[in-house]
Amino acid sequence: MGQDARMKLLRDVGIRHLVTVDPQVTLRHAARAMMDRGVGCAVVIDGEQVAGIITERDILRSVSQSQDLDAVLVGSAMTRHVVSGSPGWTLVQAVNAMVEGGFRHLLITEMDEPVGIVSLRDLMDSMVEMVQTQDTATA
Repeated sequence: MGQDARMKLLRDVGIRHLVTVDPQVTLRHAARAMMDRGVGCAVVIDGEQVAGIITERDILRSVSQSQDLDAVLVGSAMTRHVVSGSPGWTLVQAVNAMVEGGFRHLLITEMDEPVGIVSLRDLMDSMVEMVQTQDTATA
């Protein structure tokens, strides 16, 4: 019998490796780093601490305000309050946190250290795969 969505954990999902940037780099630099890796966000690390997260939405907000991507620094455009989950969270816990917080990327931390990131799409893809596997098993 397969696991249901309440039982599957974040550690069971392909947690993406982090793309990190310094808060003193430009938005264009961050956007290039994200595009090069094919991700929608980068974790902002100041020294050895998580300072925030810069997302596609943050960059788009700056573009919509006619800000110069070569002049605006990540530190002034990033989202500062980053919600994180642990590898032991269920997919449902992760989705609930993301929906309630209104964000699409969840930082995964273990012992207060960032270890990866998942997107809402990653979680939904994993849930769809799980349902398809269960449907096949019961057919």
